[in-house]
Amino acid sequence: MAKFDKIYKEIVETIDKKGIWSEGNVRTKYADGTPAHYKSYIGYQFRLDNSTDEAHLITTRFAPSKAPIRELYWIWIMQSNDVDELNKLKCKFWDEWKMEDGTIGKAYGYQIAKQTFGYRSQLDYVVEELKKNPNSRRIMTEIWVPEDLDKMALTPCVHLTQWSVIGNKLYLEVRQRSCDVALGLVANVFQYSILHKLVAMECGLEPAEIIWNIHNVHIYDRHMPELLEQIKRPSIDGATVKIENFKSIYDFKPDDIVVENYQYGDKISYEVAI
Repeated sequence: MAKFDKIYKEIVETIDKKGIWSEGNVRTKYADGTPAHYKSYIGYQFRLDNSTDEAHLITTRFAPSKAPIRELYWIWIMQSNDVDELNKLKCKFWDEWKMEDGTIGKAYGYQIAKQTFGYRSQLDYVVEELKKNPNSRRIMTEIWVPEDLDKMALTPCVHLTQWSVIGNKLYLEVRQRSCDVALGLVANVFQYSILHKLVAMECGLEPAEIIWNIHNVHIYDRHMPELLEQIKRPSIDGATVKIENFKSIYDFKPDDIVVENYQYGDKISYEVAI
């Protein structure tokens, strides 16, 4: 079974068996205005081996690979909060949260772009410290910034990364405050597996494990029946990913990510809860 298929199945089963349904009024709604209730499990961690060329995409249904990488590029390389710029990359992930000024406010790329310890951005800080001071236990990024939260279209879900080097191996830890299993998790894991590889390549290191921590991992009510059926499907091994034309992480483009031999079960469309 593909690595992420196994992890994904375990997450769905844990929420189904041990999760608790939301009560009363909820913030999230479907496009038709119906409250989007959800079943949550608090405090979940998984470890994902990212040392091979295996593509960490679920195969029990189709998972998009291009849009997550375009969003990754927009946030970490362009360091942008402009939704029109993301649309030009053919990604519509943030259309529902576009503000009057055309941005998502002081969120995501806006925060990655901030100067950190004298470095031009949080990404520069990570890259340069990994090169110059790989024994540091302070190589982190954080985009949950209290003074800016009320100026964000949506407060960040994946908000913290921490990077550590043991020997010549690079470990990435991710912290996520809230996680929609049907949609968000599928995109996030793939894009951060690529970011992990890009940073490792830039720093002359080997990607090792990703340690993923989620505070509130949940499944929405309209997603639950289909997700429980989806995880019964067989996993399909063989999908690989490669990064072409690599010169520098700063020269990376979304089309440099090539997924090969990706096979999957029938497509399933899950409604977005806003």
